[in-house]
Amino acid sequence: MKTIDPLRSKATCLPAVLIGMVLLNPAYDAHSALAQESARTTGGKAKPVRVDVVKSARRPMVRELRIPATLMADEQVDLFAKISGYVERINLDIGDRVKKGDVLVKISVPEMADELRQTNAILEAKHANVRALEAKSIQAQRMVEIAKAEVQRFEAQHQLDTINFKRTKELHEGNAIPEQALDEARSAWAISQAQLRIAHAQVAGAEAEKQSVEADVQVARSQISVAQAAVHRLKTLMGYASIRAPFDGVITVRGVDHGTFVRSAAEGTTAFLLRVAKTDRIRVVLEIPEPDARYVRVGTDVNITVKALGEHPFPAKVSRTASALNPKTRTMRVEVDVDNKDNRFTPGMYAQVAVQLEIKAQTMMVPSNAIRAQGAETIVLVSANGVAKSKPVKVGYDDGIWAEILSGLNDGELVITAAGGAVAPGAAVEPFLSNPQ
Repeated sequence: MKTIDPLRSKATCLPAVLIGMVLLNPAYDAHSALAQESARTTGGKAKPVRVDVVKSARRPMVRELRIPATLMADEQVDLFAKISGYVERINLDIGDRVKKGDVLVKISVPEMADELRQTNAILEAKHANVRALEAKSIQAQRMVEIAKAEVQRFEAQHQLDTINFKRTKELHEGNAIPEQALDEARSAWAISQAQLRIAHAQVAGAEAEKQSVEADVQVARSQISVAQAAVHRLKTLMGYASIRAPFDGVITVRGVDHGTFVRSAAEGTTAFLLRVAKTDRIRVVLEIPEPDARYVRVGTDVNITVKALGEHPFPAKVSRTASALNPKTRTMRVEVDVDNKDNRFTPGMYAQVAVQLEIKAQTMMVPSNAIRAQGAETIVLVSANGVAKSKPVKVGYDDGIWAEILSGLNDGELVITAAGGAVAPGAAVEPFLSNPQ
């Protein structure tokens, strides 16, 4: 029977043990492992490794997204010329504060002023023509009334001549009067009948004349409307010669000088006269990445830091969101309104914003440095009865300081965060309870 040397056998197995422990923990100290194995194989007892531990516990968690942002004016507009002309006067300059309606730039357009005077003269002539036609219409109405009065007179005369003719005819048939008297009565009846027809025709003619004059009055009045529209158009264009402030704000850019010829923006020009910004309120513009967009809505809390001012973060809330992603950047535009009546902020400033994406009142948290990778698993090491044990966990949000543990860990377990030497599952450990912030 072959005798096996126990020391040789143990020495042969030692490298395999070391390799296994190093593979389980790349940070494993081979010298320490050798010392422990030597102590074990020689009948000694391995000295526990001193480790820092914290008790796993539930605590509030605020998930934040820190991103850069730009400060922009609440409103900003470039003022263009609506008519072509020369810059006659610039009343205000860069940095000047303006009120809504203030005249900022005056453009000289003398030829348009001449055209306006001409159009006003045409309008006055149209008014005079209407007055003349209205007087003619009144006269035509009077002629109709006169013609109708003539009709009434001739109707009365014709009735009288008709009665006289009938009586004369009866007397003639009784041989009471001569033939001549009958002829005279017949002639008078015929004449009154003709005069009555003429009077009716005169009424029709007077009414036709009246209608014609009234039609002329309507045409003349429509011509007045056309002339008034032309005058109104020129006055509107003349009004564009005075460039006014659209809102209270400050002039940030001046694009022209006195005497500069400017073209109407309607002709396609791209040169603006002035730029006015409303700065009593500032918009902080953020671009939220796609994965976090669903957490941001109106009212979401943010903390804003403007480093150029050396200020501490100040709280605010999201005022509006685009509610849609930009397909080019896959981000969602978010704006935060900030009061700036004291002119503390300047449009164009750079800021850092912490957006509170998610708040949990109580969730399992451990220090981030306790999280380890073991193959495809994520684990933490815990101290249980003086021995390090591996526990697979599912990690949620990790900000580099604290990590959220979704599953795999119970309250009150001693989680190893640091060690004086290499620690692997199954190693003897001496826990030292620390108090993380």
